[in-house]
Amino acid sequence: MRNVFLVFRRDYLSYVTAWGFWLGLAALPILMVLGAVVGGFAANSAPVRYYTVIETGDTYSRQIEAEFDRSLSDSLRQARDQFSAIGPSVDDETLDRFLEEGGDLQPKFIQVDPPAESIDALRPWLLGEQLLDGPAGQKPLFAAIIVPTDGSDIQYWSEDVNVSELRLKVQRAARTISRVRVFADANLDPGIIDRADAAALRVREQRIRTAEEQVASGNEVTLADRAPFFVSLGIAYILWLMIFSVIQYLLMGTIEERSNKIFDTLLTSVRLPQLLAGKLGAVFAVTATMMSTWALLGSAGLAFGLATMSDEMSAPLLAALGAGFSPQIMIPAMISFILGYLMYGVIFMALGSLCDTIQEAQTLLSPLMILLMLPMIMIIVAFNDPTSPAVAISSWVPLFTPFVLILRMPTEPPLWEVIVQIGLMAVTTMAVLWLATKVYRAGAVHGAGVGDAVDWIKRLIPGMGPKQARS
Repeated sequence: MRNVFLVFRRDYLSYVTAWGFWLGLAALPILMVLGAVVGGFAANSAPVRYYTVIETGDTYSRQIEAEFDRSLSDSLRQARDQFSAIGPSVDDETLDRFLEEGGDLQPKFIQVDPPAESIDALRPWLLGEQLLDGPAGQKPLFAAIIVPTDGSDIQYWSEDVNVSELRLKVQRAARTISRVRVFADANLDPGIIDRADAAALRVREQRIRTAEEQVASGNEVTLADRAPFFVSLGIAYILWLMIFSVIQYLLMGTIEERSNKIFDTLLTSVRLPQLLAGKLGAVFAVTATMMSTWALLGSAGLAFGLATMSDEMSAPLLAALGAGFSPQIMIPAMISFILGYLMYGVIFMALGSLCDTIQEAQTLLSPLMILLMLPMIMIIVAFNDPTSPAVAISSWVPLFTPFVLILRMPTEPPLWEVIVQIGLMAVTTMAVLWLATKVYRAGAVHGAGVGDAVDWIKRLIPGMGPKQARS
């Protein structure tokens, strides 16, 4: 055990004392905070743009403004529905206060009077050579909508061809006006559709439960119902991210030890099983260090956030956390996490033992990178539909099981499937560990390289024996 500990300490300290390790450790929370800040800034910092409508009368100008008002009402209703999903205890006053503070719900397009009546005369304002005075100060004219009197197509003039929100509103306004006119020609009330839409019943999302659960928890869908899925999605993504990140340390460290003949020195002091056990323990300790650091930072941020919230907000959030981190989710997730990390860790460690240079490693790393991208595809599929047959089928592939089984747990798959898949994953991990030990011995002790591994694979394929390989 002392030799295992010495190898463990050497490798662990070599990883955690590298500046790249701490840079990678800080990258995830920094990127998450940066993403939240940038997302919030992007939502609230869209510039106010002026547009003008040139027409006979004001039919289109009023309808375009009505389309913007309708979009704002829809956004308010969606925000209210999402906020209400936190829990039924959140009252209307809290909801209104939250919605009033949402800067992304403020209008971003303002209609102004046309400074000229033709496109040639409007050109200086559309090109930004002249500015218009308006409610948001002096700004160029973003777009001009010209409605011809001869019934031809509406002209939408703008220098910016990438922002399509205003143009889509104009198209929707044109369809609404056309519908009103067709109804009027048919002697029908144009407002009948609006009244029918207003009279439509709202769809209330409710979750079926047992009679006892419904009495205790009600039937409204809240954040606590969705929390297990969000937690499993986060664990699967963190597993993928950590494997994708730490394999660089494993691969580069093993290549360095091989090329510098460090293996020879180590194997004079410890046996190969002790060397592997110490290295795998060090890799797992590096993973635990990363996870513990992120968990502490996340817990501190969560505690600060809950402390600043009112009781009516924090209570449903705490309930959601309890539902998300339930033993039914966490126990299979942690088993999958450990086995998956061990499986991929020994694969990359074995590959590194066959390589003398980075170039050799890249020839083996490329197909494995493609293999690692497939679980990410499954994560994306599960985000849209966790009960997809593709997710269920891929959970039986041992290389994908560590990721996909985590994603399936919120859908409560049959217990026998979970047990069998964990067993299959454990057997595969042991087989990979056995095979990786053989490869590691061949590379570290006997000096085998990538070419020897390719020849060995060819001998396993019928018709690709030594004679065919030489030809």
